[in-house]
Amino acid sequence: MKPTKITVFGAGIWGSVIAQHLAKKGHNVSLWEYNEQLLNVLKTIGRHPNIPNFKLHDNIRLTGDVAEAVEGTELIIFVISSKAIRTFCREKLRPLLNGRVVPVVNASKGIEDKTFKTICEIIEEEIPQLKDKTMAFSGPSFALEVAQNVPTKIVLAGPDKELVDQVAQIIHGDPILVVTARDRRGVEYGGGVKNVLAIGCGVIDGIGDGANAKSALITQAMQEMSDIITCQGGQLKTVYGLAGFGDAILTGMSAISRNRRLGEKLGAGLSLEEAKKEVGTIAEGVNSVQSVFDIARKNHLNTPIIDAIWRIVCEGKQPCELLHAMGFISRGNK
Repeated sequence: MKPTKITVFGAGIWGSVIAQHLAKKGHNVSLWEYNEQLLNVLKTIGRHPNIPNFKLHDNIRLTGDVAEAVEGTELIIFVISSKAIRTFCREKLRPLLNGRVVPVVNASKGIEDKTFKTICEIIEEEIPQLKDKTMAFSGPSFALEVAQNVPTKIVLAGPDKELVDQVAQIIHGDPILVVTARDRRGVEYGGGVKNVLAIGCGVIDGIGDGANAKSALITQAMQEMSDIITCQGGQLKTVYGLAGFGDAILTGMSAISRNRRLGEKLGAGLSLEEAKKEVGTIAEGVNSVQSVFDIARKNHLNTPIIDAIWRIVCEGKQPCELLHAMGFISRGNK
């Protein structure tokens, strides 16, 4: 595959690791970041402050200017907060593209409140010429492990099979193995729901009730994930694939998961704001809790685990709510 001009929006940990991976493959990458402090650090020292032993590749051009980032681009990759993408597309990207069609890969995870739209759907709604040109990139993939060259398998899903195959070849390469799929909606819902479930896993860790309880939680929660994904049009095989079950295991069980760590702080008795402050970086599950809960209610689904996570995160209820939802009704108010 010939070298390609690629734009990566978001120089957080995952965005920087994706940019680095593509640069090493010989592509020319514009890495855009809105946070001036982070951007200045990256420009000054050429290293990411939150990634050990990470020196930015020479093929990466850093910028805080959206117009500069998209000039001549052949592929756009989103790795910014899901909450910011609609406004960013409407106010920043759409005027600059001015009708030009550029394939888009979304690596952000989340479901929009009230509309229940996925990130790819939001992008296509705000930039209509990108209809069916937007793909979801999701799976069990801790950025810090990819940065350390750990073998990682990720799904790229979109409606245009030929385009998905072409873009997969651009991204595919050690340590990232890309597998393709058509069920974009199921893949995106998997990414949003598993972050919510990972918060629940962290709550169990914070309470201190061990691996037995967390294993039971994941087992029960996967049925709820399945019901939500399928009622929203996703395929059952996606639920039990990399973007569903695979990502849920990774995010719910690992010590480095931001969503799990945030849940752990809540389980230990911290408020949501205190927990967010201690975790530091964005835990996308917080942005999806309300929408996932609302989807369950709208569709009359039986989701006691998701309901309990919602009460803990959004209403400030005690962590024992989650244990009660699992059937441990005699547990105290830890």
